[in-house]
Amino acid sequence: MFYDVNFDQDTVRMFEGVGVDMEVLLKEAGIPHRAINDEKFSITTDQYKALVEAMDRHMNAEFVVEISKVDSVASFNPEFFAGLCAENGLECIRRISRFKKIVAPVQMNVTEDDEKVTISYNYNDGTPIPRMMYVHAQISILSIIRKGTGIITLKPEKISGNFDYPQAAIDYFGLVPSMDKAGNEIVFKKFDLKCPFITKNNRMWDFLEGELNQRLKEMEIDQSFSATVRKTLIELLPSGYSDADKIAFELGISKRTLQRRLKDEHTSFNEQLNHTRELMVRNYLKMDMNLDEIAFLVNYSDAKSLSRAFKVWTGMSVSVYRDKV
Repeated sequence: MFYDVNFDQDTVRMFEGVGVDMEVLLKEAGIPHRAINDEKFSITTDQYKALVEAMDRHMNAEFVVEISKVDSVASFNPEFFAGLCAENGLECIRRISRFKKIVAPVQMNVTEDDEKVTISYNYNDGTPIPRMMYVHAQISILSIIRKGTGIITLKPEKISGNFDYPQAAIDYFGLVPSMDKAGNEIVFKKFDLKCPFITKNNRMWDFLEGELNQRLKEMEIDQSFSATVRKTLIELLPSGYSDADKIAFELGISKRTLQRRLKDEHTSFNEQLNHTRELMVRNYLKMDMNLDEIAFLVNYSDAKSLSRAFKVWTGMSVSVYRDKV
């Protein structure tokens, strides 16, 4: 699974302003340096987790609080925009929990009864998220509900986590969180969540809903590790990279882990490499490109080598295939 992130110069300067070196964060997370200044760089679940762990080690509490407020988070998270367009806080929470997995490998667990709504967070595989991440999530959802209702004094009924919260977070919540070694929770009174949003925007929601639902659908089509490898190969083959070591590095894992995870799906790196090359070549041939150009784009040494490989993949020559399409 891939998640889009933006490491532009504004983001780099924001982190540098609090003494955090973005290059150090990326290196610790196993994310290539080329991600910097890429407006839409895709990282894997493993890289996302490693990045959050690195941020948890380097970021101070005050910075976490500031970047978690609605004016910061809504600027790059589409599910928060969708939440702000909702009729009230209850609908806002339901929307955000539904679309959360588009932007992060995080599960937003929501339980309701007649009096209250309880939210907790963990990774999609059930493992706990770092403290920095759930403090960020708790502040973000409170900030959005305050923004939506226009009630800046609105407070949750309860907040809990498995460490002592920083004073900056306590000041923002307006209450002292309780200690809960089992996990994290933020609890709202249902009455407060039914207050109408002054940010309600049906036209914007009509625009966002289709896009967000499409992205959910695309995520559900193929969530295998093999698909992750193929996507990475498609990005790197035109740059001349087709070896397992490079692909493993791009995914933030070891070569052994790459091979093991593919074996668990009853395939291998070479099978995925050949499959990806075949799909790319078939597509390029429809574009009336010459074989030398195509060979370069799929990292073959020359057109003859590509022709031989294509015959093995398809059982037909390139010229015969072209006549058919």
